[in-house]
Amino acid sequence: MVKDKILCFVCAVKNIERTFNTYYELQEHLYRDHDMKKDPAMDIFNKYKSTVAKNPTAEQ
Repeated sequence: MVKDKILCFVCAVKNIERTFNTYYELQEHLYRDHDMKKDPAMDIFNKYKSTVAKNPTAEQ
């Protein structure tokens, strides 16, 4: 089984490779290390994350 590689898009723009095991770890990194609380993309991410958490068996 091949594991997906989750990269930080903000770090990638700066040519830094930061990988994470889960999207929750990525989100914590974005909030802690980058000021993503005001980013509209994080609103979309949070809305999507909450729908996935409510319906984890839905096919993607």
